[in-house]
Amino acid sequence: MNVEKISISFPKFLLKEIDELVKKKGYSSRSEVIRDAIRKYVLESNTLDKDYISGIIIVVYTPDKDVLEYMSKLYFKYNDIVKSLSQSYITTSCKKVKKVEIFVVEGEGKKVKEFYENINKLPKKIYDKIIIF
Repeated sequence: MNVEKISISFPKFLLKEIDELVKKKGYSSRSEVIRDAIRKYVLESNTLDKDYISGIIIVVYTPDKDVLEYMSKLYFKYNDIVKSLSQSYITTSCKKVKKVEIFVVEGEGKKVKEFYENINKLPKKIYDKIIIF
């Protein structure tokens, strides 16, 4: 394999998590974990450029009036590609209330990508993930 070496810095806590993945998942090295993660990210990003896609978008955020209003507007703006929506409130281990929304999406790749990019801009977002198939 033709590889190039680069230098990258991580906080210590993240390196510890990467080291645990190496042990748990049987990766050969930290580099292999990082390469695998980047491959998955690139694949997902490139798939968003297809003409027609289906997928799932997950978002977790701290709910307040402005954020809930933002999400409501997004939902109505993109309701032609949102085929299903599931919503739940959860309490974290530190006793904070968060909202989880799971969108099943289907439609023009460009529009799904635009919807996801708007979710990425969500204030008080804790986590997001898109899975394309």
